[in-house]
Amino acid sequence: MTPLSTLLERAEAIYLTHGAGSAAYLLEQIEASIREGASVQRIRELDHLLQLIEYRDRTLSLYGKR
Repeated sequence: MTPLSTLLERAEAIYLTHGAGSAAYLLEQIEASIREGASVQRIRELDHLLQLIEYRDRTLSLYGKR
């Protein structure tokens, strides 16, 4: 399993690259990985990244920072 620190770094990089479209980008990546028959570990990692991005968005909107 990928360490949380690595997932956080990747999530931040995705957010910096894709901004508000980060969640949509990750959903597309997950769907493509499923279609291509990627490993469960790869799909799970993408899902964890998506959860981190969604959590970030919810937290920022909750505190009015977005």
